[in-house]
Amino acid sequence: MRSKLRNLLRKQTVKPYPKWLCQLDTVDSTNNYAIKLIEDGMAQHGTVVWALEQTAGKGQRGRKWETEPGQNIMMSLIIEPHKALASNPYHLNMLIPYVMADYFARRYQYWQVQIKWPNDIYINAKKSAGILIENIFRGSQWSYAIVGIGINVNQTAFPEHLSTATSLQKESGLAFDLLDIIQDLRAGILNLLMQYGQQPFEHFVQAYNSILLGRGQRMRFRLRDDDEIFEATVLEVDAEGLLHLQTAHGLFKCASGSLQWLF
Repeated sequence: MRSKLRNLLRKQTVKPYPKWLCQLDTVDSTNNYAIKLIEDGMAQHGTVVWALEQTAGKGQRGRKWETEPGQNIMMSLIIEPHKALASNPYHLNMLIPYVMADYFARRYQYWQVQIKWPNDIYINAKKSAGILIENIFRGSQWSYAIVGIGINVNQTAFPEHLSTATSLQKESGLAFDLLDIIQDLRAGILNLLMQYGQQPFEHFVQAYNSILLGRGQRMRFRLRDDDEIFEATVLEVDAEGLLHLQTAHGLFKCASGSLQWLF
Protein backbone atom coordinates (compact mmCIF):
# COMPACT_ATOMS: atom_id res chain seq x y z
CA MET A 1 0.00 0.00 0.00
CA ARG A 2 2.80 2.43 0.88
CA SER A 3 4.52 2.15 -2.50
CA LYS A 4 1.21 2.66 -4.33
CA LEU A 5 0.39 5.78 -2.33
CA ARG A 6 3.88 7.09 -2.94
CA ASN A 7 3.38 6.79 -6.70
CA LEU A 8 0.29 9.03 -6.48
CA LEU A 9 2.23 11.93 -5.01
CA ARG A 10 3.24 14.71 -7.36
CA LYS A 11 6.96 15.12 -7.89
CA GLN A 12 6.93 18.63 -6.39
CA THR A 13 5.30 17.49 -3.15
CA VAL A 14 7.39 18.68 -0.19
CA LYS A 15 7.50 16.27 2.73
CA PRO A 16 7.55 17.79 6.22
CA TYR A 17 10.42 16.56 8.36
CA PRO A 18 9.24 14.34 11.22
CA LYS A 19 9.93 15.46 14.79
CA TRP A 20 12.49 12.71 15.35
CA LEU A 21 14.68 14.02 12.52
CA CYS A 22 17.40 16.64 12.93
CA GLN A 23 18.26 17.65 9.37
CA LEU A 24 21.43 19.68 8.74
CA ASP A 25 22.93 21.19 5.61
CA THR A 26 26.49 20.58 6.73
CA VAL A 27 28.27 19.23 9.83
CA ASP A 28 31.67 17.84 10.71
CA SER A 29 30.20 14.46 11.66
CA THR A 30 26.63 13.36 12.38
CA ASN A 31 27.99 11.10 15.14
CA ASN A 32 29.67 14.10 16.78
CA TYR A 33 26.44 16.10 16.56
CA ALA A 34 24.48 13.20 18.06
CA ILE A 35 26.93 13.05 20.96
CA LYS A 36 26.33 16.75 21.61
CA LEU A 37 22.55 16.19 21.60
CA ILE A 38 22.98 13.48 24.23
CA GLU A 39 25.29 15.66 26.36
CA ASP A 40 22.76 18.52 26.21
CA GLY A 41 19.85 16.25 27.17
CA MET A 42 18.14 16.79 23.83
CA ALA A 43 18.31 13.23 22.49
CA GLN A 44 15.66 10.55 22.59
CA HIS A 45 15.54 6.93 21.54
CA GLY A 46 15.06 7.00 17.78
CA THR A 47 16.41 10.49 17.12
CA VAL A 48 18.13 10.72 13.73
CA VAL A 49 20.76 13.27 12.72
CA TRP A 50 20.99 13.61 8.93
CA ALA A 51 23.38 15.91 7.08
CA LEU A 52 23.57 16.69 3.38
CA GLU A 53 27.30 17.20 3.77
CA GLN A 54 29.91 15.99 6.26
CA THR A 55 33.27 17.70 6.42
CA ALA A 56 34.87 15.07 8.65
CA GLY A 57 32.70 11.98 8.33
CA LYS A 58 33.87 9.01 10.36
CA GLY A 59 34.68 5.58 9.00
CA GLN A 60 36.07 2.49 10.68
CA ARG A 61 39.46 2.81 12.44
CA GLY A 62 39.62 6.58 12.01
CA ARG A 63 39.16 6.59 8.25
CA LYS A 64 37.26 9.43 6.58
CA TRP A 65 33.94 8.59 4.94
CA GLU A 66 34.13 10.30 1.53
CA THR A 67 30.90 11.26 -0.16
CA GLU A 68 29.38 13.71 -2.64
CA PRO A 69 27.21 16.32 -0.86
CA GLY A 70 23.45 15.94 -1.31
CA GLN A 71 23.66 12.65 -3.16
CA ASN A 72 24.06 10.16 -0.34
CA ILE A 73 22.97 9.44 3.22
CA MET A 74 25.12 10.39 6.18
CA MET A 75 23.06 9.79 9.30
CA SER A 76 23.28 8.82 12.95
CA LEU A 77 20.53 6.99 14.82
CA ILE A 78 20.47 7.36 18.61
CA ILE A 79 19.49 4.22 20.51
CA GLU A 80 18.83 3.67 24.19
CA PRO A 81 19.56 -0.05 24.71
CA HIS A 82 16.96 -1.87 26.77
CA LYS A 83 17.93 -4.34 29.48
CA ALA A 84 18.08 -7.44 27.27
CA LEU A 85 20.31 -5.78 24.69
CA ALA A 86 22.50 -4.17 27.36
CA SER A 87 23.44 -7.67 28.52
CA ASN A 88 24.80 -8.50 25.05
CA PRO A 89 26.13 -5.23 23.59
CA TYR A 90 27.91 -6.81 20.63
CA HIS A 91 24.61 -8.14 19.29
CA LEU A 92 23.83 -4.62 18.07
CA ASN A 93 26.84 -4.85 15.72
CA MET A 94 25.20 -7.82 14.03
CA LEU A 95 21.59 -6.65 14.12
CA ILE A 96 22.18 -3.32 12.37
CA PRO A 97 23.97 -4.66 9.26
CA TYR A 98 21.46 -7.52 9.04
CA VAL A 99 18.52 -5.09 9.02
CA MET A 100 20.17 -2.94 6.37
CA ALA A 101 21.14 -5.85 4.14
CA ASP A 102 17.67 -7.35 4.39
CA TYR A 103 16.12 -3.98 3.51
CA PHE A 104 18.27 -3.50 0.42
CA ALA A 105 17.58 -7.04 -0.75
CA ARG A 106 13.86 -6.38 -0.51
CA ARG A 107 14.12 -2.92 -2.07
CA TYR A 108 15.57 -4.17 -5.39
CA GLN A 109 15.31 -7.86 -6.20
CA TYR A 110 18.19 -7.92 -8.70
CA TRP A 111 20.83 -6.92 -6.17
CA GLN A 112 23.12 -9.48 -4.58
CA VAL A 113 23.39 -8.06 -1.06
CA GLN A 114 26.02 -9.31 1.38
CA ILE A 115 27.56 -8.31 4.70
CA LYS A 116 31.33 -7.91 4.75
CA TRP A 117 32.27 -8.67 8.33
CA PRO A 118 31.87 -6.94 10.59
CA ASN A 119 29.44 -4.33 9.27
CA ASP A 120 29.89 -3.15 5.69
CA ILE A 121 27.12 -3.71 3.16
CA TYR A 122 28.14 -4.90 -0.29
CA ILE A 123 25.89 -4.87 -3.34
CA ASN A 124 27.00 -6.92 -6.31
CA ALA A 125 30.42 -7.42 -4.66
CA LYS A 126 31.04 -3.69 -4.12
CA LYS A 127 30.75 -1.55 -1.00
CA SER A 128 27.58 0.53 -0.83
CA ALA A 129 27.23 1.26 2.88
CA GLY A 130 29.21 1.33 6.10
CA ILE A 131 28.31 1.42 9.78
CA LEU A 132 30.15 2.91 12.75
CA ILE A 133 28.67 2.39 16.21
CA GLU A 134 29.87 4.55 19.10
CA ASN A 135 28.73 3.83 22.65
CA ILE A 136 28.07 6.28 25.48
CA PHE A 137 28.55 5.07 29.05
CA ARG A 138 27.53 6.71 32.30
CA GLY A 139 29.67 5.03 34.86
CA SER A 140 29.51 1.34 34.00
CA GLN A 141 26.05 1.62 32.45
CA TRP A 142 25.64 1.56 28.67
CA SER A 143 23.34 4.52 28.18
CA TYR A 144 23.29 5.18 24.43
CA ALA A 145 24.49 3.76 21.15
CA ILE A 146 25.06 6.11 18.24
CA VAL A 147 24.67 4.19 14.99
CA GLY A 148 26.48 6.09 12.26
CA ILE A 149 25.35 4.98 8.80
CA GLY A 150 26.81 6.04 5.46
CA ILE A 151 25.06 4.92 2.28
CA ASN A 152 26.10 5.69 -1.29
CA VAL A 153 22.72 6.37 -2.86
CA ASN A 154 22.62 8.56 -5.96
CA GLN A 155 26.32 9.22 -6.52
CA THR A 156 27.55 7.46 -9.66
CA ALA A 157 31.24 8.47 -9.90
CA PHE A 158 33.87 7.70 -7.27
CA PRO A 159 37.58 8.53 -6.86
CA GLU A 160 40.06 6.01 -8.26
CA HIS A 161 41.25 5.00 -4.81
CA LEU A 162 37.69 3.88 -3.96
CA SER A 163 37.74 1.12 -6.55
CA THR A 164 35.39 -1.14 -4.58
CA ALA A 165 32.74 1.56 -4.00
CA THR A 166 29.33 1.60 -5.63
CA SER A 167 25.91 3.14 -5.02
CA LEU A 168 22.27 2.15 -5.13
CA GLN A 169 21.72 4.13 -8.30
CA LYS A 170 24.85 2.80 -9.99
CA GLU A 171 23.76 -0.78 -9.36
CA SER A 172 20.14 -0.26 -10.41
CA GLY A 173 19.95 2.69 -12.81
CA LEU A 174 17.31 4.19 -10.52
CA ALA A 175 17.31 7.37 -8.44
CA PHE A 176 16.24 7.05 -4.81
CA ASP A 177 14.60 9.41 -2.33
CA LEU A 178 16.99 9.87 0.60
CA LEU A 179 14.32 10.61 3.20
CA ASP A 180 12.35 7.50 2.21
CA ILE A 181 15.39 5.32 2.89
CA ILE A 182 16.12 7.05 6.20
CA GLN A 183 12.54 6.55 7.40
CA ASP A 184 12.50 2.91 6.27
CA LEU A 185 15.81 2.03 7.94
CA ARG A 186 14.93 3.81 11.17
CA ALA A 187 11.63 1.97 11.39
CA GLY A 188 13.24 -1.36 10.54
CA ILE A 189 15.99 -0.99 13.14
CA LEU A 190 13.68 0.18 15.93
CA ASN A 191 11.15 -2.56 15.17
CA LEU A 192 13.82 -5.26 15.27
CA LEU A 193 15.15 -3.93 18.58
CA MET A 194 11.64 -4.17 20.02
CA GLN A 195 11.57 -7.84 18.96
CA TYR A 196 15.04 -8.56 20.34
CA GLY A 197 14.94 -11.11 23.13
CA GLN A 198 11.65 -12.62 22.00
CA GLN A 199 13.40 -15.37 20.05
CA PRO A 200 16.84 -17.01 20.31
CA PHE A 201 19.63 -14.80 18.99
CA GLU A 202 20.88 -17.81 17.04
CA HIS A 203 18.13 -17.02 14.54
CA PHE A 204 19.80 -13.69 13.71
CA VAL A 205 23.27 -15.26 13.71
CA GLN A 206 22.13 -17.73 11.06
CA ALA A 207 20.49 -14.96 9.04
CA TYR A 208 23.67 -12.86 9.25
CA ASN A 209 25.82 -15.79 8.13
CA SER A 210 23.49 -16.64 5.26
CA ILE A 211 24.57 -13.42 3.53
CA LEU A 212 28.16 -13.26 4.82
CA LEU A 213 30.56 -12.10 2.11
CA GLY A 214 33.09 -14.78 1.17
CA ARG A 215 31.49 -17.55 3.19
CA GLY A 216 32.91 -20.91 2.11
CA GLN A 217 35.52 -19.18 -0.05
CA ARG A 218 39.25 -18.89 0.34
CA MET A 219 40.22 -15.25 0.91
CA ARG A 220 43.36 -13.24 1.64
CA PHE A 221 43.77 -11.26 4.86
CA ARG A 222 46.34 -9.10 6.62
CA LEU A 223 46.78 -9.13 10.38
CA ARG A 224 46.85 -5.55 11.65
CA ASP A 225 49.20 -6.15 14.57
CA ASP A 226 52.13 -7.52 12.54
CA ASP A 227 51.18 -7.03 8.84
CA GLU A 228 51.26 -10.79 8.21
CA ILE A 229 49.36 -11.79 5.04
CA PHE A 230 47.65 -15.17 4.97
CA GLU A 231 44.92 -17.13 3.21
CA ALA A 232 41.95 -18.75 4.92
CA THR A 233 38.48 -20.07 4.22
CA VAL A 234 35.67 -17.95 5.66
CA LEU A 235 33.45 -20.15 7.83
CA GLU A 236 31.04 -18.05 9.90
CA VAL A 237 30.57 -15.36 12.52
CA ASP A 238 29.58 -16.54 15.99
CA ALA A 239 27.16 -14.95 18.48
CA GLU A 240 30.05 -13.00 20.08
CA GLY A 241 30.85 -11.38 16.73
CA LEU A 242 34.08 -13.31 16.15
CA LEU A 243 34.92 -14.28 12.57
CA HIS A 244 35.86 -17.96 12.18
CA LEU A 245 38.52 -18.69 9.57
CA GLN A 246 39.96 -22.06 8.59
CA THR A 247 43.70 -21.64 8.04
CA ALA A 248 46.42 -24.11 7.17
CA HIS A 249 47.20 -24.26 10.90
CA GLY A 250 43.65 -24.77 12.12
CA LEU A 251 40.68 -22.70 13.24
CA PHE A 252 41.37 -18.99 13.76
CA LYS A 253 38.84 -16.72 15.55
CA CYS A 254 39.22 -13.01 14.84
CA ALA A 255 37.90 -10.01 16.74
CA SER A 256 36.60 -6.95 14.92
CA GLY A 257 39.42 -4.68 13.78
CA SER A 258 42.10 -7.37 14.01
CA LEU A 259 42.49 -7.98 10.30
CA GLN A 260 42.08 -6.43 6.87
CA TRP A 261 40.41 -8.09 3.90
CA LEU A 262 42.56 -8.14 0.75
CA PHE A 263 40.64 -8.31 -2.53
